[in-house]
Amino acid sequence: MNTDYVAFEGVDGSGKTSYIESLTNHLEKKQIDYKIVREPGGSKLGEGIRDLLLSHEYEVEPLTEALLFSANRANLVEEIIRPSIEAGIKIISDRSAFSSVAYQGIGRGLGFEKIYNINDIAINGFWPEKVILLDIDPEISLRRQKVNDRIGSSDIDFFKKVKDGYLELAEKFENDFLVLDATQDFEFNTKIIYEWLDVDST
Repeated sequence: MNTDYVAFEGVDGSGKTSYIESLTNHLEKKQIDYKIVREPGGSKLGEGIRDLLLSHEYEVEPLTEALLFSANRANLVEEIIRPSIEAGIKIISDRSAFSSVAYQGIGRGLGFEKIYNINDIAINGFWPEKVILLDIDPEISLRRQKVNDRIGSSDIDFFKKVKDGYLELAEKFENDFLVLDATQDFEFNTKIIYEWLDVDST
């Protein structure tokens, strides 16, 4: 595989979990060491932050939400991601700092550059090398969800802004993003992902 740090992105219900499972099963067959992380979460501290962020018990202001996400990432990068990569283990991430740019920066209206910069400081510039964006109409993706957490329960207009934020990111970082239509055939998309990541050359 031609990268050490891959992130899957997309609005809630876009199919990230299924594609991550497919990729990691393939990596196992190729005998490539990997570790799956998720955001929010991914570490003992991170899972505690995740509970705070996603629970319906709390009302969280947009900037507080953004800062909690970035705090989670600061811990995750230093405790899990960087050491794993240095040990030769590939990181496959369910979301990354790019999520906050789309969700809090654009969706919550805090500003693209502001949230990008906050996260850049938090992760010390350690962004994913490759990002697979599963692009989908939020009206379709939200119908796929079985249980809505606090953020997943936001209204459709919020998720339309998030979708636009992701596409803005993909345009700005076009060399690092692979944008796929998440309503396309799963096997078709999977083949494109494998080719883009050069998995079968190993």
